[in-house]
Amino acid sequence: MAGICDRCSEKSSQLINISIVAELRPIMHLGYRNVCPECYDDLLGEAKDAGPAAEPEAESVVVSIKARISGNTAHLEAFQDDALVEEITAVGLTFATARDLDPGAILEVAVPAYDLEFAAIVEDVWQEGDQNFVDLKLVESSEAWDKLWRDYSSDGVQ
Repeated sequence: MAGICDRCSEKSSQLINISIVAELRPIMHLGYRNVCPECYDDLLGEAKDAGPAAEPEAESVVVSIKARISGNTAHLEAFQDDALVEEITAVGLTFATARDLDPGAILEVAVPAYDLEFAAIVEDVWQEGDQNFVDLKLVESSEAWDKLWRDYSSDGVQ
């Protein structure tokens, strides 16, 4: 989503809706909603300095969901890969890739089985063997993601 950053008032081709980012709860009183990636990084640092979020670790569910991930690598090379989502939470997912990705990068994710497309921010990347595991957090909530989460997190996990 392109527009004006609520924090720095600069034009940005990528705005992040921070109202659903649990890690930023300690600074929500500042009133920002849509911020550019640079301000997101700054606010994340401020929130960490302010103290822990009042929410416990998010519940996660192990899954096996086909998805298509696209964006730019840490070396600014555009890519589009089929991937297998390995874990989901109410606000994000984890997948493995051979790609080198940076925290803070914005990726586009498509889940054809749910006719779902959304933007997500790379929260964390760690390596196990020859694979990078990537934690993504949704930039904005959606009814389709909520349905996917309910389907897998209920007692009747698929």
